[in-house]
Amino acid sequence: MPPLTEHRKDQIEMHREVAEMYRRRAGYPFADDFQQERNDILLSLTPDEPGTHALDLGCGTGIMLNHLSRRFRRVSGMDISQEMLAGYDRTGAAPDARISLFRGDMTALPVASDSVDLVLCRSALHHMDDEVRVLAEICRVLKPDGRVVVGEPANDNPLFRLARWFIRRRPSFGKTHTIDRAYTRAQLRDMFDRAGLEVRREIRFGFVAYTLCDNPDVVPVLKWLPAGLARSTGRFLRGVDRVCSRLPLVRSLSWYTMLDVRRRASS
Repeated sequence: MPPLTEHRKDQIEMHREVAEMYRRRAGYPFADDFQQERNDILLSLTPDEPGTHALDLGCGTGIMLNHLSRRFRRVSGMDISQEMLAGYDRTGAAPDARISLFRGDMTALPVASDSVDLVLCRSALHHMDDEVRVLAEICRVLKPDGRVVVGEPANDNPLFRLARWFIRRRPSFGKTHTIDRAYTRAQLRDMFDRAGLEVRREIRFGFVAYTLCDNPDVVPVLKWLPAGLARSTGRFLRGVDRVCSRLPLVRSLSWYTMLDVRRRASS
């Protein structure tokens, strides 16, 4: 791994805090249900045919690795935080899964060029100080016919931009974030284009449920309800979100974007 810059040191310290936040969030069934639905949609964007090698960048505690192990013969998970990697639970992986974890920097991947069938990058780009450089590295390690599946916060909705501005002013924000961005549709496509990648498909996700189910520490509404009521309320809110994602004039105003991406033919 390259020498630590001040940004990387900040990222490692931030992820120590975030690892604990993830553990707390996993204790709420309504939050876990929400995460599972988002993960299922991300996985639906991965190739249908079995692959050889999948790489999960910014894998965190490895919640996607077990799912990937059922589709790919070899699965690698990389994160900059050892605390995150230490939280990985192999329970649920395919019996014959070949899963490896390693620390690394997304701007200089310790992976051979043209060697990966799928790169999954879930909610990691917006923590990087040079997203285009990261995407160029992803393009380098990807096989010519390989795929990239990315999930990132969306920033097309003016009300959500205002909410993010308010949250960033909270004293607790700096403890769990260093660089933390969200992207408009145009910004995402521009970054991918500059890195030699093109978007094949887009899914918008998260409206009301994203606010109440994904952030129980920031918006502590459901966590104070009885567990059964909180879970059923979360289920209802996710249903509302699914309706919103199908409405042409509403879907572009989501909290989150998921993209199915590939290398450009000339890359």
